[in-house]
Amino acid sequence: MAAGDGAVSRETAMQPSLSSSRLALRPAQIEDFPYLHGLWSESLVRRYLFDDRYVSLELARSVLATCLEGRERGTGLWIVQGAGGSARLGCIGLNPTAMVAEAEPRLAGLLEPVVALHPSHWRQGYAVEALGSVLRYAFETLDQERLAGATDVPNVASARMLERLGFVPLSEMQGPRYLLRTYLLRREIWHGVQNGGPASCRST
Repeated sequence: MAAGDGAVSRETAMQPSLSSSRLALRPAQIEDFPYLHGLWSESLVRRYLFDDRYVSLELARSVLATCLEGRERGTGLWIVQGAGGSARLGCIGLNPTAMVAEAEPRLAGLLEPVVALHPSHWRQGYAVEALGSVLRYAFETLDQERLAGATDVPNVASARMLERLGFVPLSEMQGPRYLLRTYLLRREIWHGVQNGGPASCRST
């Protein structure tokens, strides 16, 4: 695996491994199911990721299966680890919009990143770093022009992370449990943020 911020392994045309200065992102496998079910069952993780629903084995299997279906398109779910393949910190996905597109049709057909780290690894910058690697991959390797984003309004930390990376608020509506805010990230805005420019405050 190549080293460096946002580096991409080109060993396969399928979903590649990614890396950043502190993290290694490897494609999730079916063997990761016990770990993922445990992660998603954490009360602080499922609070917003699953709208505080009980994460049954059946629900977790369905979510993982949906993610694994995208591997040949280069999308799916990654396990986030420390650089060098050390302890697992959480996961990050990049998949087509589903529920978000139903709520906000302007996001239909776009890819949407979703990050879920174990609470013991929060507030250390890992989520921003992992998301940055996936955004770089989406824009520079998958050649996406726009990406979707969404967060529950009470999830202030998630909103700050998205806006820090250039996501622009698009709309708000009632979600399954909380008020839902949708976002849009354009490639030119993301490039501007990477070059030290401010994130746009407007969307169309």
